[in-house]
Amino acid sequence: MMTTANHVTAQPPQAEYWMGLSPSRIGKLIWKNRVRVLLITALFTGIGIVVSLLTQPEYVSEARIMPEISQGSGDVLQKLASVAGFAGLEFGETGGIEAVRPDLYPNVLQSTPFILSLLDQSVPTRDGKQITVSALLSAADSWRWFSFKKPSDPLPPSTNPNTLRLTQEQQDLAEDIQQRVSAKMDTRSGIITVSAQMPDPTAVAAVTQIALDYLTRYVTNYRTEKVRRDLLFYTNRLKEAKRRFEVAQYTMFHYNDQHKYMVVQAATMEKQRIEAELTISQVVYTELAKQFEQARIKVQEQTPVFKVLEPAKIPLKRSSPRRTMLVVLYTLVGFVVGSVLCLVIGFDVPARLRRSLSE
Repeated sequence: MMTTANHVTAQPPQAEYWMGLSPSRIGKLIWKNRVRVLLITALFTGIGIVVSLLTQPEYVSEARIMPEISQGSGDVLQKLASVAGFAGLEFGETGGIEAVRPDLYPNVLQSTPFILSLLDQSVPTRDGKQITVSALLSAADSWRWFSFKKPSDPLPPSTNPNTLRLTQEQQDLAEDIQQRVSAKMDTRSGIITVSAQMPDPTAVAAVTQIALDYLTRYVTNYRTEKVRRDLLFYTNRLKEAKRRFEVAQYTMFHYNDQHKYMVVQAATMEKQRIEAELTISQVVYTELAKQFEQARIKVQEQTPVFKVLEPAKIPLKRSSPRRTMLVVLYTLVGFVVGSVLCLVIGFDVPARLRRSLSE
């Protein structure tokens, strides 16, 4: 009876911990095998140092711009309407809407045409050399220990000029750049931040500036494309109307010189026809000249203004890897692995686990 009672009273302490592993016994076992734990921790610390030194450093550069948010197009035309009235110009409706909203600007830098143009751009490096972005990223990939990329065969050209056909290497680089180059907009202030991440501090500033220039140029061309086409149309028509007016004017003067003293009915009819042609060509030329001047003003009015608040700068410090944190993380992992290994060996955890499962 006494043995049974003792056996019953000994069960609760065993049931308090999984397989009898109490904190005190765990601490004693780890301290007993502290040399082994320290060796494993030192091994992982060394691995962390090697990994931190071999990891490709990355640098980040940012630039900020404040785009023009149009409250309604035609402001310039409305201001110049009174002045243009003296020249005989007439302005119709000048109201309009914003062609490209600023919140859509970040999508421009994620487009495939921008990425393909960026791959061929030559940027400077910190050692004074010039290298393309594609070559820079390809050289950064050589730092990786494992690479599963297969050489891609050249693809035949696409039969449709409006479609793109990329090689596997181009596709991989495009996906990489989409992660490296980005833009975001602050909805409150309207400020757009363009950022880039590259393995070279000088190159990343150049890439940021290229992205910023591409964005502003794209938006400017988009907003002024229609009015620039109108300007080109009026320019060509104005040249034709000017030549027609000059020919009609020359014909009129030449006819008057030849028929200065002739008064016949046929000559009078021919003179009326020439005068009518001169009048029509003059009216057409005058109207096209007005439209041409209006188109020139509209191009200036539709051209957006971008204020650079923060230009792209060459970063002085790398953004990654954080070597101290990486070494500390590997050290903690090594300590945990060493401690668990000592517990497994010291307590014979596999046998205890099999015994607990059988019970």
